[in-house]
Amino acid sequence: MWCVVDCCGAFCVLIAYGLLSVSNVTVLTCGIWPHGQIGHMLSLAVYEIWFLLSIVSHLTCMLTDPGALPKDIAVGNEPSCKRCKAPKPIVAHHCSICDRCIMRMDHHCPWVNNCVGARNQKHFLLFIFYVFLQCWTAVFCLGAAALAGAGRGDDFLSPESVRQIRGVAARRAAREAALESARQAAVAAGLPPPLGEAQILACMLIITVAVVFGLFTTIMLFEQLSNIVSNQTGIDALKGIAAKQRPWRESLQEVMGKGPSWRWLLPTPVRRAQVHDEFSIAHKV
Repeated sequence: MWCVVDCCGAFCVLIAYGLLSVSNVTVLTCGIWPHGQIGHMLSLAVYEIWFLLSIVSHLTCMLTDPGALPKDIAVGNEPSCKRCKAPKPIVAHHCSICDRCIMRMDHHCPWVNNCVGARNQKHFLLFIFYVFLQCWTAVFCLGAAALAGAGRGDDFLSPESVRQIRGVAARRAAREAALESARQAAVAAGLPPPLGEAQILACMLIITVAVVFGLFTTIMLFEQLSNIVSNQTGIDALKGIAAKQRPWRESLQEVMGKGPSWRWLLPTPVRRAQVHDEFSIAHKV
């Protein structure tokens, strides 16, 4: 099993899992979904599938050898890396964090604590795709919940009741009791229950995080797809290295496997025998 030992990467991974988990719980408990009870259950099921696939894709990307070139093979006439002494084909780059030369290295991502290369770019693409779906879904369903809760937040107690209650603690207790009664009435009527102040605050915080990471994953998703279909890695693009011309379908299959296929949506390994890739020049890494 491949595992990169890096404190910064491990910290980013913990943050990623924490944000995904907290967002998932908030969406489950506070989100408002369309089309009544059936739509609520189906939407939650789809969202949970996205959540699980994002976690599995992340783990697979993090624990998969991205395409490290072996050090114990004869170099011959091929150039070798000055740092790790491994054979270094033109499509490989050395990663200072992994301390290895990586085949078709796109970049080193601290969020997955690994390089994104020939063997795990599919899993990275799936990870950002499912996080992208979760982020924008959370923005809409939690935004609807926060607006609904804020609109009814001051209607649980009448002004006369507020004036009759003395003391902050007593007023808070009365409001909580009225809020619970409103929740029970909403559930009985098949309506989304109103939210308390803490829940509305949680929704607003998660919405802010979801917008930030939603924009980030949107940019990353388009960048990754652009690099894949143009047969160019992120490092090559930064260095201005021209990409080898090839059909975009062939480049896509090199990353995702033979297809189009439903397997493209699952974090399964790519069998290299299925596609015509450049692994042969890396001694079948």
